[in-house]
Amino acid sequence: MIGAMLRDLLESRNVVVRAPNALGDLVMATPAFARLAAHFGRERLTLVCLPAGKPLLEGNTWFKEVLPYDRKKAHAGLGGAWDFARELRKRAFDLGILLPNSLGSALQFWLGGVKRRVGYFKEGRRLLLHAGRPREHDQQGRFVPKYTGQYFMDLLDVLGLPPAPLTPTLPVSDAERATARAFLDAGLPGEGPLVVIAPGAAFGPSKLWPAARFAAVAGALRAEGARLLLSFGPGEEPTVQAVQAALDTPAATTAGLNLGTLKAVYEQAALVLTNDTGPRHVAVALGRPVVCIMGPNDPRYSALPGAREEVLREPVDCAPHQWPCQLKQCPIDHRCMQAITVERVRQSCRRVMAQIPSAT
Repeated sequence: MIGAMLRDLLESRNVVVRAPNALGDLVMATPAFARLAAHFGRERLTLVCLPAGKPLLEGNTWFKEVLPYDRKKAHAGLGGAWDFARELRKRAFDLGILLPNSLGSALQFWLGGVKRRVGYFKEGRRLLLHAGRPREHDQQGRFVPKYTGQYFMDLLDVLGLPPAPLTPTLPVSDAERATARAFLDAGLPGEGPLVVIAPGAAFGPSKLWPAARFAAVAGALRAEGARLLLSFGPGEEPTVQAVQAALDTPAATTAGLNLGTLKAVYEQAALVLTNDTGPRHVAVALGRPVVCIMGPNDPRYSALPGAREEVLREPVDCAPHQWPCQLKQCPIDHRCMQAITVERVRQSCRRVMAQIPSAT
């Protein structure tokens, strides 16, 4: 009976995928998107994602439609949730694939009349799913972290889809590249290597390496001929301002750039220096070299085998706090980030830039 149901799922004609919410997770989900498109074809696939993520996927070859779910404005509250459910019902989806673990995402597809739903058995939502798998735990009952992109691929294994590459990708159009070139020519003229620095993090302050240290590394790279660009997203303005205040001469920023142009700018980077946050994954997906400064988060969630990056961490003793703690705010002295020195990051940047050719 289970085999017959899986055959029916694979023959679905109208499929909706619920994307993860975080920008980095969305990028890490792109191999799963490509794997689904290889089987079902683009014309059968629709993606539901937050509005902030839609520009990142413009020009993709995986979905016939990217449907924004605006949980903060248009679809906020019970009324907004029901309005969005009606939008889903209009499309009469016969299969829904839930990449997030939340109960809310499963309820959304149930309310939206998605005929059959597939996802991880988590947060009490098993009764809302027709197929799926439990998350993996060790003998002590603790969840075993793995690369997030692999986590999504493991869910698709439930459907019996053929294996597919794990490397994330992002579409970049010729128009986006032209706009990016015009921006760089006007704001960062010269021949030096482009270094994009992303000192923010939406997750919380625990992911932030000190702004003054970012400025010290940036100043050293600029003294060696690099062209600097400070990259930031909504809510990260104070962090960028702190970096600017610590620089002898302010750097150019990505203020006013949309995500489409920003992708094309990142594509030109000789180096992306970042905390463990969304820009890191954008750079990896575009094949750019990365130096990532990581503090309280478990690297197994974000470490893509073979990626062109160096991840800098410093083991610390946070007893009685467990490390990596995965906390948004450090309850003590932020020692995991404080222990990573300016010189260590500076040398890593030099090493990566010397080993990997810049973008053409």
